[in-house]
Amino acid sequence: MNCIYRIVWNAATGKWVVASELAQGRRRRMCAGVAAVLLAMIAPNVLANEIQQALCNALDELQQGACVDPTALRGVLPLAATDDSLLVVNAGSNATAASVNGINMIAIGSNAVARPASNGANNGAIALGSNTLAAGTNAVSIGYGATSDSQNGSGTSGATSLGASTRTTWNATAIGFQANGAGTVVTALGSAAVATGERGIALGRAATASGQYSSAIGAGARATHANSVAIGAGSVSRGNATVALGSTTARRGIENMADGTQDNDAVSVQQLQGLLQATGGALSADGTVIAPGFDLAHGGTHTSIGSALTGLDGGLSSVEVSVNDLHTRVSQGTIGMVQQATAGADLTVGADRDGAAIGMAGTADARRLGGVADAAAGDEAINKAQADAAVASVATALGAGAGVAADGTLRAPDFNVLGTTVHSTGDALHALDAEDRAQRAGLVDLGSDMVVAQRYFQAAAGDVDTPATTGATGSTALGSAAAAGGQHSLAVGADARAAGQDSVAIGAGARANGENAVALGAGSVADRDQVLSLGGGTVGTRQLINVANGTDATDVVNLQQLQATVAALGGGAQVDAATGIVTGPTYVVQGSRFHDAGSALGAVDGQLQLLDQRVTHTEDDVLDTQRQIDAWNDGDAGLVRQDAASGDIAVAAGRAGSVVDLTGSTGARQLKGLAAADDATDAVTLAQMQDGLSMAQPEDSRYLKVDGRGDGSDDASISGGGALAIGASAQAEGAGAIALGQGAQASVDGSIALGAGSVADRANAVSIGRDGAERQITHVADASDDTDAINLRQLKQAGLVGDNGDVMETVGYVAGSDRSQVMFGGAAGTVLANVADGRVQLGSREVVNGGQLSAIGEGIGRQLDGLQDRVGVLEGQPGGGAGADLPYYGATGNEALVANGAPAEATGQGAVAAGSGAQASADNSVALGSDAIADRADSVSVGHAGGERQIAHVAAGSADTDAVNVAQLQEQMASVNRYTDQRVEAMEQAIGAQASNMSRQINRGIAASAALVQVTPNLPGKVTLNLGTATYRGESAFALGVSRWSRSGRFNLNAGVAMSRGDQALFNIGFGMAFD
Repeated sequence: MNCIYRIVWNAATGKWVVASELAQGRRRRMCAGVAAVLLAMIAPNVLANEIQQALCNALDELQQGACVDPTALRGVLPLAATDDSLLVVNAGSNATAASVNGINMIAIGSNAVARPASNGANNGAIALGSNTLAAGTNAVSIGYGATSDSQNGSGTSGATSLGASTRTTWNATAIGFQANGAGTVVTALGSAAVATGERGIALGRAATASGQYSSAIGAGARATHANSVAIGAGSVSRGNATVALGSTTARRGIENMADGTQDNDAVSVQQLQGLLQATGGALSADGTVIAPGFDLAHGGTHTSIGSALTGLDGGLSSVEVSVNDLHTRVSQGTIGMVQQATAGADLTVGADRDGAAIGMAGTADARRLGGVADAAAGDEAINKAQADAAVASVATALGAGAGVAADGTLRAPDFNVLGTTVHSTGDALHALDAEDRAQRAGLVDLGSDMVVAQRYFQAAAGDVDTPATTGATGSTALGSAAAAGGQHSLAVGADARAAGQDSVAIGAGARANGENAVALGAGSVADRDQVLSLGGGTVGTRQLINVANGTDATDVVNLQQLQATVAALGGGAQVDAATGIVTGPTYVVQGSRFHDAGSALGAVDGQLQLLDQRVTHTEDDVLDTQRQIDAWNDGDAGLVRQDAASGDIAVAAGRAGSVVDLTGSTGARQLKGLAAADDATDAVTLAQMQDGLSMAQPEDSRYLKVDGRGDGSDDASISGGGALAIGASAQAEGAGAIALGQGAQASVDGSIALGAGSVADRANAVSIGRDGAERQITHVADASDDTDAINLRQLKQAGLVGDNGDVMETVGYVAGSDRSQVMFGGAAGTVLANVADGRVQLGSREVVNGGQLSAIGEGIGRQLDGLQDRVGVLEGQPGGGAGADLPYYGATGNEALVANGAPAEATGQGAVAAGSGAQASADNSVALGSDAIADRADSVSVGHAGGERQIAHVAAGSADTDAVNVAQLQEQMASVNRYTDQRVEAMEQAIGAQASNMSRQINRGIAASAALVQVTPNLPGKVTLNLGTATYRGESAFALGVSRWSRSGRFNLNAGVAMSRGDQALFNIGFGMAFD
């Protein structure tokens, strides 16, 4: 055992005692180590005495420790209540008890502490190992002295410390011996790695990321500035937003880098070599730039393009004067087949020679004749633009995508008729005619079909989950909320995203969206394939520092190499060391200034060519000059020139004049050997014109006839995008306007003019005539939708138009009112005639006529007369008597009242009847209104069976016994509906939440079960401690297991505990036996 003492259970004293490692218990032995401790903690209440003794008997061959009495361990290693799931292990005589203070927390080891952070209640902390501390929600500390603690009181939610003496704060990760993740949302991976800057990343032994959003990758790498990146062992950043590949004493190169394509891309050695080769320079094996060398016969030796061009310019100036005279004679065009009498005059071709045609064909077949002006006379050649315009006019008339192809032919239209594309007007009209007949036959069923079609619409909503994830095969994510979604991708740092396949995103908020893209540094964005990005997005660009000289074609070049290359250009070219901006060269050649070597060398080359020509002509003698003149007369030189490289022939390209006259001594000539025109100013061949005009002829025009003068005076015209004009003098001048018919005018956007002479001058309106020449629209079906046109029959049915078609005068509501008032139009009032009798009773709102008012007046008069008589009778009777009963009013204790008609009857005790024929027969009942019947006690009736009435203008009830009106009822019904909907929605959400929670619990349970599955080798007499972890569908768990084999290797006792985030711990215990 490598120790001189052991702890055994003394059954006589009931205590744990220290004894020699060779001491034996008086009962059969059992492991007194960690396995027995876990057994005592996991199953103190489960194993009965019989099961305990059976286990002791089965472990007869276990040689170390005495059989443990589980009840004796409860004071030392307590098992908390089931709702806390708290597990504490205490080992060693000098150990301090582990402690926990929160829900779902675990502390295992001497002085291990799992507690909330300083800002309040937290849960889910795990401390595993001696002197470990896990403070805060979901904090994890594993290893001797590992600490996950808060410095600012914000808690350490999600902090992870893995390794001896590691330290993390809020939402940080530290893995490795003495790794320090003391910054906010940082990652420190490696022995003694330090990440203290906000969202920093330190990967590698002793790597340091102290700058905000910094990244240090490699042993001893130091990224001490904001947004800086240090890559490689010993690399050191030198400023904010920089990338260091080494240090001032140890630089590195970047290999296998693609050529830069954007302004902020790094340049490869291959690109630099191409530039140096173009300028005559080179690149040595160690990356040093070798300046170019120029040895000029008449300009000396030069090491830069600028000085070489200056020497060449001097040589050109010295010979320019000697060749000007000969150049003037050649360029004036006074000799040759093509001549110009004076400046600005028309050019003539073979004017004093015969021949009926001019051949343009050369050794490489026919040529194009460019620069042809529009023909104005019948014997002049037309250009391609004129031919295209002729064909285009036909194409415009056809519409539907018809146009002019590149070869000048008419591109057939694409008429989309009922989902089928046809390419001629005949086919289109045939299809439309057939569809028209079918549509008219099927319109009857359209309405019902639309109603049926409206029933099939659904919508669904979802939610967003933002935890850190790995979404593809081989992907890795490290850091808070990091996501590696691409296959084989890597995302390191808080909120890092690696979405592309094989992409890498390192740094807080880094984004690698392209395939095989790499984003280095906080906030860096690599959104193209096969790129390495050091910045982008909101962080801008970064410098790449400490870069060694590139030596291979795909290596990055540094500023030193670029400066040497730019210096070789001469002409004042330089690189600003402070800003990195390149100032281009300035070369002066023949008085002209050039800012790039290519243009300057081109100018020198051109001058050299002219110089060579001029010197050659100067050195020729008179006979040679005469020979050249004869050659010009034969057409080999002069105003007609042929480019030696391309073979193209130019006619007086450098001279004025707008006409080329081909007329000879015998009259006009044909122009033969012409190739088909490509550009707008090319001459058109007869074949092109014939093809274009043949394409313009419709295959079938039986269904489309348009007539007009045909002399161009009444052509249809359009000027708006997508406009259409058909008919003589038809005009469609607005965007999307349509004019159909002779003289029809659609002058504003979206207007339609239908019929000859119709004018549509309002936007999005259809006109079928004009002022003074209106038309009727006949055979209009009844309108069914709000935007349909109505016919005369519907107006007659609405009472707005009489049978003879005259508009009837109507009475309407006051404009803009709530329809509570009707306005009559009579200046002195309006008489309503032929008014039927209205109901005159309680609650009636019907209009009464003059006859009813007269009858009411007469009735009131008769009642007054009768009342006067009765008053007279009463006045004549002595006082103190009961008097006689009045008509329609009587019955002791009851009241009945009627104005006219049948008498009211109130026969119930305390009953009231008011109205003609009203009857209140029940006690304390009220009958209101004509023929109202109140036959239930304590009730109010306003009608009878079959003659019910509404009670109108009822105020909103406020007391418990008040009547409610319809508005209150509707409000309550709406409230009930809302309450029901809310309860149903809440129930759905609750069920969904329970299902989601159940799914998480199941996934966590599966992950915990998987973590407990640990394969333990057969090590006789040994105790093994296993730590396992597993994930299942986004849920993770870790497990701790202890296994003990007997010395013979035949028996095994094992126990374990697994824990998933926020859940109860899962315990297991097992016993195994090996067989031969």
